[in-house]
Amino acid sequence: MQAVRALALCAGLTLCFAASAVAHAEEPRLGWPEDKQISGVYAHIGMLNSPSFPGFLDRIAKNGMNAVVIDGKDYQGWVTYPSAVPLVADTKAAHVLIKDLEAMVHEAHARDVRVIMRIACFHDQWTSQRRPDLAIKGMSEWLDPNNTDAQDYLIALVEETLAAGVDEIQLDYVRYPTERINNAKFGLSGKSTMDVITGFVSRVHEKTQAAGVPLALDVFGVVAWQRAVDVRATGQDLSRLGAIVEVLCPMIYPSHFQSGFNGYQEPGDHPDVVLYGTKQATSVLKRTGSTTIVRPWIQAFPWHAHNYSSTYVMQEIEDVRIGGGVGWLGWNAGGYYGEVFAASWQKRAQDSKTAGH
Repeated sequence: MQAVRALALCAGLTLCFAASAVAHAEEPRLGWPEDKQISGVYAHIGMLNSPSFPGFLDRIAKNGMNAVVIDGKDYQGWVTYPSAVPLVADTKAAHVLIKDLEAMVHEAHARDVRVIMRIACFHDQWTSQRRPDLAIKGMSEWLDPNNTDAQDYLIALVEETLAAGVDEIQLDYVRYPTERINNAKFGLSGKSTMDVITGFVSRVHEKTQAAGVPLALDVFGVVAWQRAVDVRATGQDLSRLGAIVEVLCPMIYPSHFQSGFNGYQEPGDHPDVVLYGTKQATSVLKRTGSTTIVRPWIQAFPWHAHNYSSTYVMQEIEDVRIGGGVGWLGWNAGGYYGEVFAASWQKRAQDSKTAGH
């Protein structure tokens, strides 16, 4: 997973929108559309300081999408906007690519594009190496989910970005590590991993709910199946988390499933894997009576998908709908979305034609 999500980091210019862009003290949020259908793509941090970023927002809007996901804190631990949170200054975690977050939000809103603020939580090699008292003992890249001060740091970033008028908060890496953990000491003190993760998400939800902003949670695609071994390892119990978030976003990239899944030698060649993962996640929520929606991350890259194309992406989008999902998000670590833009435009044209009949 981390290999696909690895980012090519950019040098230190800061984004400056056109002088005509006006930042409001209280940028009004767009909110969800009535049908809750949010469709969008992730903009990696290398795109945030590019003069072409406003044009990227234009392409999102012109091709029938209504959201962009940006990093407030990326999975390395860098904070991308001017933050007043003391720990950011103490650890020199600022990597300011967004000179004015409110101005960026305003630019997106002017195009009817929602800003989903992604906060990568516990995977944070920058902070954990500079503040080992906040990290999992025996590991160098993860903050301790059970450490109240580490939780407080993340919640402070959430509150700060909420104040800029973002439309949704999306938590990523809200889990325990599952690799290279032989020397890790989780220090659960009688709690389960599920208790810790659910407790943290509940604390965040108190803040987002008070602001009237939806809270989304990224989870491994395989977690949608809720096998006990995966739930315990990650701490992500969807039956509990579904009660305290508005959106679950399983990362259902077909290429990330093992050979043999559903009888497929190369699952990446089968976009209908998205259907199975979406159905699994929605069925978990239905069993608990939750009204939380499932908005999957879909594969927007050709890795292990020899037939990747706009048609491939269109099938993924349709499979989300068939599986009971509401909206979708596309992930491409390099920021290339040609096939996604084409698929979204074609899907909109197809839906308009169907509605016309």
